[in-house]
Amino acid sequence: MTMTASIRPTTALPVPAPHGFLPVYTLEITTPTGQPTTPLLPGWTVHVWPVARLGDATLQVQALYTHLTETDLRRALHAAGYAALGPVRAHQ
Repeated sequence: MTMTASIRPTTALPVPAPHGFLPVYTLEITTPTGQPTTPLLPGWTVHVWPVARLGDATLQVQALYTHLTETDLRRALHAAGYAALGPVRAHQ
C-alpha cells in the first residue's frame, strides 16, 4: 500500500521582488513631529529628503515584496502617523 500526502500552505508567502522590478513611489508627506523624520515602514525601502513644497519632507519608497501596492503604502504611512500630500508618483 502506497500513501501520498499533499501539502498546501494555508497562507500566501510574500514573494521577494527582483531589484528594479517594482515601481519607486515619490510623494510629499507630513510627519508627526513636523520634522523630516524617516517613517518605519515594514516591507518598504525608504528614503527621506527634508525638501518639500507642501509638507515636511519628500519620501521615496520601493516595495520589497510584489504584493505591496500604493494603497498598502498609504495604509502603512497612516499607521505610522504620517500623511501623504498630493499625488503619489510612480517611476520604474
